[in-house]
Amino acid sequence: MDGPRLILERGCDVEPVAVDWLWPGWLAAGKLHLIGGAPGTGKTTIATALAATLTRGGSWPDGSHAEAGDVVVWSGEDDNADTLNPRLRAAGADMRRVHVVGGVTDDGQSYPFDPSRDMEGMRRALKALPSVRLIVIDPVVSAVSGDSHKNAEVRRGLQPLVDLAGELRCALLGVTHFSKGTSGRDPVERITGSLAFGALARLVMVAAK
Repeated sequence: MDGPRLILERGCDVEPVAVDWLWPGWLAAGKLHLIGGAPGTGKTTIATALAATLTRGGSWPDGSHAEAGDVVVWSGEDDNADTLNPRLRAAGADMRRVHVVGGVTDDGQSYPFDPSRDMEGMRRALKALPSVRLIVIDPVVSAVSGDSHKNAEVRRGLQPLVDLAGELRCALLGVTHFSKGTSGRDPVERITGSLAFGALARLVMVAAK
């Protein structure tokens, strides 16, 4: 028979496995998580604090222990030297375990990293690190090269990141914003862009004052 063939898995042939939690109930390996909120509510600060806790094997906010691991951070909004690095240091991060994505080099040419275009390069770089446990993308909407308000394009843009997190067995944390004029609505509906952002995430956290 010609053409694509659908692969079906019988339930009895699949061995259930437990979720690999970095922070039980909050950060799971191989899963996408979002932290959203209005400007100035501390989204990046919270993400930085979580990353710092992981690098030093500290205690999560609920008192549970974090197994130490490496963290990879990409930010399209904050400079590394004057913002990200100082924030991580202030949060007590083990800076030997922090890896901030700078740019990309190709055939002697350098250009800024674009998560919607340079995922294969990111995959190769992260595979070379010994123990990546968390990837932070700020803002996560930058991973979508198409229309971030269309479900299909959002899923297509985020899937390579989710697949990478699954391959490396690390958590993926995306920082995002609230849409204007959505006050009073369900928090997931307030996330900027398509509802696919919230639907694809394992957990959506909200920063608020």
